Amino acid sequence: MVKFILSAALIFVSILVNAQQILLLDRMNGNKIVNDSTITISSTDPLVIDLTAYFTMKNNTDHVLSLNLRKTVHYMADSTIDYYCFGVQCWPGTDTTNYPDTIQPGAEDYTFASHVVHFRRFDFLPLAFGKSSITYTIFDDTSFPEAIEASVTVIYDHQMVSNLNENRPYEALVFPNPATDKITVAGQVNFSGEVSVTIYDSQGRWVKNNTVMMQNGSIDLAVDALKAGYYFGCIAPGAQPPFVFRFVK
Repeated sequence: MVKFILSAALIFVSILVNAQQILLLDRMNGNKIVNDSTITISSTDPLVIDLTAYFTMKNNTDHVLSLNLRKTVHYMADSTIDYYCFGVQCWPGTDTTNYPDTIQPGAEDYTFASHVVHFRRFDFLPLAFGKSSITYTIFDDTSFPEAIEASVTVIYDHQMVSNLNENRPYEALVFPNPATDKITVAGQVNFSGEVSVTIYDSQGRWVKNNTVMMQNGSIDLAVDALKAGYYFGCIAPGAQPPFVFRFVK
C-alpha cells in the first residue's frame, strides 16, 4: 500500500512538471525547479554588497518560445538597488524587457540572473542591513491560445551580524578631501605590504580595483581619471581588518 502511494505521488509530480510549459531552474541549487516558489539568498559578511540569483529557463513545450521578463518589487532594503540580466543584455533601469530571448522546443537557456546591490552607508557601518523581495515572471509574447509564463520570488537578505563590533570595518582618514589628482588614505594600524583596493561610486557601482603597496598603514591613490562625484572604497590589508574610506572629487 505504501509503495502504491509513493508511486502515485511520483506520477502526480511528474504530471505537474510536464504540465509546466516553462521551467525555471535554480542554477545555484542543482537546477531545482522553482516555479511559483520563493527562494532566499542571504549573507552576514559586511564586505558583501552584491547578492545574485542564477536561473536556467527550459522550454517544456513543442513551440518556439519568445520569452520576456518582468519584475515586481514587493519591498527593498534601505540603500539598495537592483537589476537583472536576461537574454543577451542587462537591464539596470527597467521593470520589463523589450528584447525577447527565443528558446527552441525542449531547449534550456542559462542567461537569466538577478542582482541586488546593497551598497555601503558609511554613516551606519558596517553595512545597512535588511531584506528585499522581488518576483520575476518569464512570459511568452507570441500569440498562443493560452498564456505561457512562470514566476519565482527571490528574497535577498543582508543580515545584521551578531558580533557587530568585531566585524565592523573602520573608516580611514583621507586627504586632501575634496581630491584633485591624488589622495592619501591613512589607516589605524602600522601595516606595510601589498593591499587590495576597491573603489565604488555613490550608487554602489564598482569603479576600479587594483593592488598597491601600503607603508606604515598609509597608501597613495591616483584619482585623476575619476569623474567628479562622491566615492567610497575598501582596502583589504591581508589578514588585518579592512579599511573603508570616502572622498569627493
